[in-house]
This record gives sequence, structure tokens and C-alpha cells, in this order.
Amino acid sequence: MQACEMNHLQQAHFYWKNLLKPSDQVIDATCGNGKDALKLAELVPQGHVYAIDIQEIALQKAKELIPYSNISYLLQSHTELPAGEFKLIVYNLGYLPAGNKNLTTMTSTTLESLEKAAEVIAIGGALSITCYPGHPEGALEEEAVRGWVQGLSKNWLITHHVWREKSPSLFFIIKLKN
Repeated sequence: MQACEMNHLQQAHFYWKNLLKPSDQVIDATCGNGKDALKLAELVPQGHVYAIDIQEIALQKAKELIPYSNISYLLQSHTELPAGEFKLIVYNLGYLPAGNKNLTTMTSTTLESLEKAAEVIAIGGALSITCYPGHPEGALEEEAVRGWVQGLSKNWLITHHVWREKSPSLFFIIKLKN
């Protein structure tokens, strides 16, 4: 499959696969139903995944989906990242699929989390941020993330994929140095 034929999730997974080594430590900062955490657990079989969500139902769905033991489920906000240094931190913003669409990630907490994530990403590691501008908070959030990314120093390699207006977009940001 060529890059131009990939959707936002396939593109993200392509980046993750090429970045991660089997023993890496990673965070799924917005676990949702667990599909990203599942992919991450597969990519780091000797490493560890921290799956974070504020909704207990989301973490329960993830636990039912993921058969691996290299994962910790954390019922908390994505503003509370685990201590350590991580190779990848994944954000799949918006609301829980098939859940309450009024309960979304919020611009203010996402920006707070990104600031913290930028500090705990290893050199050569990355932030993977999928935005969903098709709903009002998602549009605000994507614009705020774009502004945050533009404010990063030259120590970061920034890629932003946009497929079409109001469709999901993907920021993939690699930390080159401190």
C-alpha cells in the first residue's frame, strides 16, 4: 500500500511500526476502545504500554480486546502521564466510539498533556496525534494542536497529514534533540 492510499490510522500505524523496537516503553494517552493500545502492545512485545482513559468503560473494553500482559490500564486524565522516558505517545482525540459524544477530549487538557509529553519523549521518539475536526470541540482542538506544534523549537521534525476538510488529520512529531 502506498502512502497516498492510507487512511489516518493506517498512516499512524505505519509510522509506529517504523519507529518502535520490541522493548520500547509507550503510552496510549487516550485509550478509548483499545485498538491503538492493542497495536502498540503487538509492536512492543518485550516493552510496555500504558493505556490511559478517564472512562472506566473505555478501559474495560480495551481489557476485553487486548490479550497481552505487557500493558497497564490507568483510569486517569491524559494530563497525568506516568513517570519515565517513552519512545512514543499516542493521542487519538475526540470521543469514545459508540460512547457519549458529548464527552470529548478538551483543548485545554490536551494542550497540557502535550506539554508534559514533550518532556518525557526520548530523543528519537515521537508524538502521534490524530485529530477529528468534524465536531465543534474537535475543530477547536485541531486548531489548538496546530498552533502548539508551530510553537515547537527546531528540535522537532513535524509532519501533518490532512486528507480532506473536516476529516481526521494526523500530526507525527519526532524529537530530534532536547
